Amino acid sequence: MEKHRIHYLDLLRVSATFAVILIHAASQQPFYAKNIHTLSWMGVNFWDAISRWSVPIFVMISGALFLDPKRKITVKHLFTKNIWRIVTAFIFWDIFYAIYCYFFEGYSKMATLDVLVKGYTHLWFLPMIIGLYLIVPFLRKITANIGLTRYFLVLAAFFSVFLTTFFGTYGDVSAHYHMPVVVQTIMNSLYRLNINTHFNFTLSFPTYFVAGYYLSQLKLSRKNRYWIYGFGIFGLIWSFGATQWLSMKFNTPILPFYQYMSIPVALTSVAIFVAMKELGSKIDWTKDTAFKKVLLKTSELTFGIYLIHFMFVHIAARNCRIFELIPNTFIAVPVMSIIIFIISGLLAWGLSYISWANMHLM
Repeated sequence: MEKHRIHYLDLLRVSATFAVILIHAASQQPFYAKNIHTLSWMGVNFWDAISRWSVPIFVMISGALFLDPKRKITVKHLFTKNIWRIVTAFIFWDIFYAIYCYFFEGYSKMATLDVLVKGYTHLWFLPMIIGLYLIVPFLRKITANIGLTRYFLVLAAFFSVFLTTFFGTYGDVSAHYHMPVVVQTIMNSLYRLNINTHFNFTLSFPTYFVAGYYLSQLKLSRKNRYWIYGFGIFGLIWSFGATQWLSMKFNTPILPFYQYMSIPVALTSVAIFVAMKELGSKIDWTKDTAFKKVLLKTSELTFGIYLIHFMFVHIAARNCRIFELIPNTFIAVPVMSIIIFIISGLLAWGLSYISWANMHLM
């Protein structure tokens, strides 16, 4: 099994898990409670904005694995192993967080029922990934042909990324700024035209699913990699800078460039994937180093860390009042995230020794 392991995917998996914790740590009370024109708000915006590549990277990792024609994947295998594991994990952690909210967060019975039915905040990822697993047999037919794969990604870049950014930015800005009637008329017509195309085939996360496989197979020259890195850095600056400027201008959070399907997030996600793939190729994985052991073990625990961590985010932000202990959010957010990552990892590690929990809950 070891010789078939794709180690740069482990690097990506661990990095993305920590970045998710950064997002959730940054999006706690200071994000909404503090004046936007303060250094505190700038700090949480900075960490949140530059970590948005995390969820797309998770999806790209899955695409790189599940769409690989060298891996034999049957519909039966998808349902009995992959999908069933996600379903059991979702049910358990959904009940866990509903109980947690009721007894420790003071949720009412109806609010708790709402959590129980739709899933707790970060658990949205599980039904989404199940949806992607369900269409794996279809997508594998596309990725078996390089021409069809590129055609799919071109359609996705336009319909799923460009148009999402275009209409999303207009919608967020126009909600706080009175647009000229001519602009409103044109934009409303364009939006209706887009809706009337009834085009959903490449929309949303299948974009990253297919892109992950494509990039995993793509051989890039150094020059092309540097271009991708440059666009990725531009995406980070765009996400943070444009969000900061628009939010200060309208004195309220304006967040179209936080969206996972926005252009800046897509640019950054591709760059991170390519960079980690290149980094992985530079490391000698045949050596049994301490770094390799820790990385592989942590990678195995990332699903558990993802499921567990949100409870500790709330405990740190609300019970321990970390943002009062460390008012500088540029420091508080990463410190909080490191602590939560370690605690969640240790708990996931402990649970991994329970065979049933390791197989069905994480």
